[in-house]
Amino acid sequence: MIQIENDAKIINKRIDQNFKRLINTRYQINVVFNHYSKTFNFLMYVAHPKKRSRSIPLHTVETDDLVYLESLIKRIKAHTQLTITYTGFVGEKWPSDLQPIQKTSAIGDDTQYLKEKKRGN
Repeated sequence: MIQIENDAKIINKRIDQNFKRLINTRYQINVVFNHYSKTFNFLMYVAHPKKRSRSIPLHTVETDDLVYLESLIKRIKAHTQLTITYTGFVGEKWPSDLQPIQKTSAIGDDTQYLKEKKRGN
């Protein structure tokens, strides 16, 4: 439990450092599931119409435990109202309510991963 509080504190601190509240700027948090290294990467996406958009690394969590991730996300949502998006979670469900984690809306979202997963079975 101490580690999850530590991870949440690091991520929330870095969100605060990078959230500048600039006019016409879109901020969102992206959580990426790296299946190969079994980690969750937290990034802040910043987009301004007249500047190059960028993705700022916030923190990497060294686990692939979805229960841990769900608890960590709850702590981040309690701290910020920024939108959180998920990448690499196609087919994964939240442990608490079995809802899909990643909404697949765009054509081609993680299709390469899905093909690799099917081949591996």
